This record gives sequence, structure tokens and C-alpha cells, in this order.
Amino acid sequence: MRRFGLMVLTLFGISIIIFVLLRLTPGNIADILFDAGGFVDPADKARIEADLGLDRPIPVQYAKWIGGLLTGDLGISYQTERPAIQEIAPRIPITARLAGLALLFSVCLGVPLGVISAVKQNTRLDYILRIVSLSGLSMRWRCTACRRQRSGSAARPC
Repeated sequence: MRRFGLMVLTLFGISIIIFVLLRLTPGNIADILFDAGGFVDPADKARIEADLGLDRPIPVQYAKWIGGLLTGDLGISYQTERPAIQEIAPRIPITARLAGLALLFSVCLGVPLGVISAVKQNTRLDYILRIVSLSGLSMRWRCTACRRQRSGSAARPC
């Protein structure tokens, strides 16, 4: 029970930190919408900020956001203008399946290799397995970057 309480407290603290940092960065969604829409009237920008609640103090914005999150109201997608939960929900099963397969793959490879490395500690095999495991951690990101580059969604080559 104590660990669960610490987990909830940690998640709450992280959500506050991220929310505040996002609000303190220069520019906000109203600026983006204002620039993308080609608006030139500051009154329109003020209206957008008021509609989105960006004119309220940060604690009030956070309370509204966390309240919506707890009730399942994730807001509206600015791209499709549909509720965000309708955009996310169809992707959850695929994401869960992918995460499950990644976990299965990690356990099926990691546990046996970890046991071998522990049994053969400080041998040539142990050092090779360490290099392979550390390379696997970095290669995953490299492979992701290469796939993005091939699909045209990344600007930099691999």
C-alpha cells in the first residue's frame, strides 16, 4: 500500500512538473493557431486564449486539466477537431499488442542471456553479452531513426 501511495504521489508530482514546464515555454497553442490561421487581430488571439483557458492562472489550468483527465475528458484534437479520446482509443489495442510483444521478446532474450552472464561472470562470454546488450539498447533508437528516415518523416539521414 505504501508503494502504491508513493507511485501516485510520484505521478502527481511529475504531472505538475511537466504541465508547468509546458506552460512556461515560449508560445502556446493559441500562438500556433494564431500563426497557422493567418490571424492578424490581437482580439482574435485573446478570444482563442480565453476559449482554451490559457488566460487563467497555471494552478487553475492544471486543476481543470487533471479533472478532465480523471473523468476521461482529454480535450479536443486540434488536427481533426474530434475528442482526443476518439483519436487515441482505436490505437490502444495495437499499441498494447506491440508493447506485449516487445516485453515477450525482451524476457525471452534478456533472462537467459542474463543468467548466462551471471554464471560466467567476468569471462570473455560475459563481456561479449554485455556489449551485445548495451548495443541492443542503443541500436533500437538507431533502427527507429532509420525507419523514420526511410519513410520520409525524419530530416536527417542515419
